[in-house]
Amino acid sequence: MFFLIDNLNELIMYLNTSGGILVFFFIYVFSVIFLLPGSWLSLLSGFLYGSIVGSLVVFVSAFCGACLSFLISKYFFAKSINNIVSKYSGYPLLQGILKKGGLKLIILSRLSPIFPFSILNYFYGLNNISFKDFGLSLFFILPGTYVYCSLGNLANELSDFRNISAKENLTFTLIGFAATVFVFYLIVKYSNDFLRDSKNI
Repeated sequence: MFFLIDNLNELIMYLNTSGGILVFFFIYVFSVIFLLPGSWLSLLSGFLYGSIVGSLVVFVSAFCGACLSFLISKYFFAKSINNIVSKYSGYPLLQGILKKGGLKLIILSRLSPIFPFSILNYFYGLNNISFKDFGLSLFFILPGTYVYCSLGNLANELSDFRNISAKENLTFTLIGFAATVFVFYLIVKYSNDFLRDSKNI
């Protein structure tokens, strides 16, 4: 049993079993829902299961955790929070940006490293984002997932994680930078469009 493991080697061996993968899945889902850092878990998945299988395990776990967060936000918090924030003048602007940006803006936010994955899940649940668009956007976390799992796969032991950084992958860094720039460009563009349309009404 998982709770009877008393040393690190036994834990690693257990996590490599089918039951251990299921435990890892629930831990990852828990971390996403409760806004806990997930990068070290992605590294661990690569260390335990390899780049390909590790990426698959992380993606499925993150996908399920993100969808649950989105639904929790939409059906338990959206109405009350929207009633509060709708009183502020910037709220219609935010809704207008998201409406104009649609799936494109959501995808770019997934590729950008400056937007925390877990927080985005709840944020999109609070807004008028369809579950279909939300789900489609999650497939764009695969590049980052593969990078982290590949880096984890390079480690010989867990202590090596301290010296591992996703910044070592130039391609992923460039994609993230380009996505961030494009996100801010679209935000400015859609803000101007919304303000111009508002004046014409």
